[in-house]
Parts: sequence; structure tokens; C-alpha cells
Amino acid sequence: MWVRDGVPDVSAVVLAGRQSLLLAGVKRILEETGRFRVRGVAPVCEKALPLARTTHPDIVVLEAGRAGRNLSSVIRELNGLTPCPRVLVLAAEEDSALLDRVLHAGGMGCITTTRSGRRLVAALDFLAVGRMYVPCWGTRTLRRRLEDNGSRRRRNGLDRLSRSERRILPLVALGLTSREIGARVFLAPKTVENYRASIRKKLELRTRAEIVGFALEAGVLRGDGKELQ
Repeated sequence: MWVRDGVPDVSAVVLAGRQSLLLAGVKRILEETGRFRVRGVAPVCEKALPLARTTHPDIVVLEAGRAGRNLSSVIRELNGLTPCPRVLVLAAEEDSALLDRVLHAGGMGCITTTRSGRRLVAALDFLAVGRMYVPCWGTRTLRRRLEDNGSRRRRNGLDRLSRSERRILPLVALGLTSREIGARVFLAPKTVENYRASIRKKLELRTRAEIVGFALEAGVLRGDGKELQ
């Protein structure tokens, strides 16, 4: 069973989307593992936000369908919550443009509904420990997004960050909450929040994907999404 320091071994999940039968299957698959507890199912992606506000999930799974309308705004609003849930998108088909929108908005990954239940659980396990999940067909999209941000990162290096901010940066990239980071570095969650805001401002990074990209290129995060010790 996946266990993180200071984090319960059961992750709370919210599901949202129009395909109720699909989400019912996802709920059953996740809860049968014993590692996930579904706290609610919203009928459309837009309803995930109010549901997340009341249930405080660790992970939100959004079923994008074929159109994926308003998906980016929903992900951005979810990223604005405290605590901030990690977002995985269920896509009807392999769609690099959709994945790019998901990463740009701050989502943690994407998986197609044609994949097996075992693969879905693996993706959720990645998110549960703060790692992104990008399928093989999406690696080129992720690489391009990192390259697009490269010039900005070269101009804004680690030297702009304080010692405490450099210590917190990889933990933010891993998707840990301020409470989780605080437990690791012995700081109050509010202090961590202030450092997070300062890091974003100094590095001119808006989304989690951009933070991950910076951390990778700066050498403070491994290519598989793990913190360097």
C-alpha cells in the first residue's frame, strides 16, 4: 500500500463527468484497491469545484469527453483551492492538444478511457505520491512544453530563490500540500504558503507543470518526478 510521510494511506477522490456509467466503474475499481475512497461524483466537470470545496479530496478525476469544454478553467479553479487537489483527466482518445491544455492549466496527467483498470490505478498511485502521470503518447507534448519554458528558466535561475525557497521548490513540484511540506521541513503551513507564492513570483511560473519543468531543468527533481536527495 502506498504511504507518504505524514499522509494517510487512503487517498480521498472526487470524480466528475457526464458518463455516469464510466465513473461508476472507475469508483468501483478505485475503492476495491483499498487505497482510494471516492467522496463524491459530480455530473459534469464544472460541478467538481463546489464538491471539492466541501469534501477536500486529495485527487480529482475529470472525465473530459470528446470536447473537453471549460476543462482548463475547471483545473485552474481546482488548483486555487486550499488544500490543492491533484487533477487527472480521463480522455476519450489520445489527444496531444488536450494533454497540452491539461498540463498548461496545472493538471497532473491524462489517461485514455481505453486503458485497463490496473493502468488507471497505477496513474492514481502516481498522483497519490505527488508524481505526474504522462502516458507514452504524451511524452513529446511534455518535452515540448518544457522546452517552450526553457528560455524563461535560463533567465530566472535558482539564484533568485532564498535557501528556504530552494528547499521547498522540489516539494512544491512533487505536488505536496503546504501542510505536507511543513511537516517535512518543520515550518507552519502558512509560512510554506508564503514561500510558495514567492517562488511563483520570482520565477514567473504560473502552473504546476511549469514548476515541474523548472525543477527538472534546475536539477532538483529527477526525470521520473522524484525529489533529489
